[in-house]
Amino acid sequence: METSETLQAQPLFLTPVLQPKIWGGDALHKYYPDLPTAGMGESWAASTYGQFQSKVATGPCAGQTLQTVWDEHPELFAHPAGAEFPLLVKLLDAHENLSIQVHPDDQTARSLFHEPNGKTECWYILDVQPGARAYYGHRAQTQAELEQAIAEHRLDDYLVTRPVHPGEIIYVPGGTLHALGAGIVALEVEQNSDNTLRFYDFDRVDKRTGEKRPLQIEEALATTRFPTQAPASETTTPRSDPQQPGRTEILRSQYFQVAELDIDQQLALQPQTQWSINVVIAGQGHLTVGDQVYPIHIGQTFVLPVGLPAAQLTGSLKIVQATV
Repeated sequence: METSETLQAQPLFLTPVLQPKIWGGDALHKYYPDLPTAGMGESWAASTYGQFQSKVATGPCAGQTLQTVWDEHPELFAHPAGAEFPLLVKLLDAHENLSIQVHPDDQTARSLFHEPNGKTECWYILDVQPGARAYYGHRAQTQAELEQAIAEHRLDDYLVTRPVHPGEIIYVPGGTLHALGAGIVALEVEQNSDNTLRFYDFDRVDKRTGEKRPLQIEEALATTRFPTQAPASETTTPRSDPQQPGRTEILRSQYFQVAELDIDQQLALQPQTQWSINVVIAGQGHLTVGDQVYPIHIGQTFVLPVGLPAAQLTGSLKIVQATV
């Protein structure tokens, strides 16, 4: 098998893939002012899933998909041969409620979708309209109880909602009934899957088809955990990084870790022994690697590969960083 040429480690800036959604608005304009965001519900900021492939915007890999770089330059990720890219990172504009839904865990994904992994995810809340709430969990003790409630059109009696605020992170394991409510913009880090099972879609009609979107109630019931299980509190307990002041770990799970980087003038990055996906959610500044200086600003997503030497972030910036 022919081996690929070793590529010098440098940041990989990615081009987002915007997708229109029935529930989307124009809130993503804040993050992508140069792109047509009207009606766009999602930006797939870092993706190797299906046809929605992120591409590298600059440098020697410009124009290549992230999947191609992953496959041809494993030295940038230090992944074992044959490993799949493990993460999917999105920005979501819930101008209207998302459907009441559930994602599979690993076991259910293999049985229902014949895919290797489920869709455990987390939300980092970016912006919130006054009074906006997220749906998270249910009050049913058993599957039969929720099934009867749905048959009697009483699902709403069993839904649990919660207020959210900017900067909050919420862990959503596979099997958790959930939905972003209207007026929430969130960054979503998840396993590399897009399998969703809908309980209810608020009886809305898709203008493109003239029909309601399909529901998958039987499969959704079989996927949902009963009763709702709250994640352990330590999952989202903040921990300051003593090696990199300004970096705070805000979520730890078996699938991914999420950190928040607050840059007020300068943050020194240690040499990268683990690759990461980085989304700039506020501000502007520069990333300096050796004698290379990269301007960065709100809305950009970049991968820091393994082997990147010590670097510096300067300016006034807030970054959400995902690792595995």
